[in-house]
Amino acid sequence: MKNIAVIVIMASVFTFSLNAATKVNFSVINTGQSASSSEGLIVSGGDWFKKRQLEHNAVLIQHEQGDLLIDTGLGRDVDNQVTAMSWFDRQLFAYTKAVPVIDQLQNQDYDFKRLKAIIPTHLHWDHVSGIEDFITFNTPVWVQKNGLETAKKHAPPAFIQSQFDDPAINWNFISLNKKNVLGFSASLDIFDDGSVILLDLSGHTHGQIGVLVNNEYLFIGDSTWSIKGVNNNVGRSGLVKWLVDLNYDQQQSDNMVEKLHQLTIQNKKLVIVPAHDEIVAATLPRYPKFLM
Repeated sequence: MKNIAVIVIMASVFTFSLNAATKVNFSVINTGQSASSSEGLIVSGGDWFKKRQLEHNAVLIQHEQGDLLIDTGLGRDVDNQVTAMSWFDRQLFAYTKAVPVIDQLQNQDYDFKRLKAIIPTHLHWDHVSGIEDFITFNTPVWVQKNGLETAKKHAPPAFIQSQFDDPAINWNFISLNKKNVLGFSASLDIFDDGSVILLDLSGHTHGQIGVLVNNEYLFIGDSTWSIKGVNNNVGRSGLVKWLVDLNYDQQQSDNMVEKLHQLTIQNKKLVIVPAHDEIVAATLPRYPKFLM
């Protein structure tokens, strides 16, 4: 019996070690860029003479149990979708299109049966424009219920109803548990191996989700548009805040930026990835290349 007990304990330790060491690959998929603008508009304290061109990216994560698509960027029907915005807002959020995620995947003969879920960090127009492109494949879309409820009650420019009003969308409501990860009180370990963990980053929107990959990369959605916001503990520029109200809860959003700022001080090896920062994105693998 003692030998059996030792074997069981060793097996448990071995399994834990495998889980602890599990890593996944990911790739950034660019679907377009914003019009060139001053960094001073993008982040408080930014250089007004420095031109920035933010990107509309999605992230494909590969796991043996199934792949995950974080955000969809600009979809096939984006030009028609944004007609719901005012003329002024269309100028403010002007973009140039690249190839939609669905088409980039098809061009690489991607097996859509592998796609376990689409997980929007939040439901703003530039993150979910391509959701309905995947209806043919009945791909589950994972959201926190409060995030979807909030999105359905609000108008452009932040939320565009035509992007997520098709009754055929396969919504799946997820609930984060109270397990603390990196100081965030709500989390969800998708594969139970520590490789992909969802974190509650509410503030910019109700139910915004962050995605921790390999305990090395933290995708933070639009908590800030630029990593400079995290590094300097500042939010979007005052001018942008005056022109358009994008944050669900300004105080909670400011607190989240401060929390991320402190996290970079405590964990120097953690790579924080704002969804639109083209400078950070340039350091990451671009589809069809993957992190290995």
